[in-house]
Amino acid sequence: MTTEDSSIPLRRLYWQVTRQLDTERLREWERSRLTLPQLRVLFHIRRSPGITTAELARLLGVTVSTTSGLVIKLTDRGLIERQSVPDDRRQAALHLTDSAAALVSEISETWRPFFVRVADALGDDLDGVTEALQKLVAAAEHVRAVEPAILEPADAAEAAT
Repeated sequence: MTTEDSSIPLRRLYWQVTRQLDTERLREWERSRLTLPQLRVLFHIRRSPGITTAELARLLGVTVSTTSGLVIKLTDRGLIERQSVPDDRRQAALHLTDSAAALVSEISETWRPFFVRVADALGDDLDGVTEALQKLVAAAEHVRAVEPAILEPADAAEAAT
């Protein structure tokens, strides 16, 4: 088993990569005048049009109540439309409005060329880096599945340091 000390290089590199790769995307998000949770909602709805609030809450890893609040704010801003679900009137299928779809596309497209240039700069190492990242994702998914409470709020704040 890996000790906490041996995970330090992984954590440091993770945060360096996050800072380097997310800078442009975060700038675009700031310009949108939406919070990160609101943007996550929009991106999830784009990926899964017709998703319900309960399904969205599961994907976000937050309560239905929290998700409902986000959906209400985005609906009030004209970014989400709710459509009734024929089989269950209590549920609403969530869809992006045209303006939200344009915003999400703009945010995605703004930083895409940066990733293309980074991939080009990796050259022959791109496949190895991609494989390593796939292993990292699989390991993180495994740990979350086996130990779902591993990142309780207090631990999450510690992990960021």
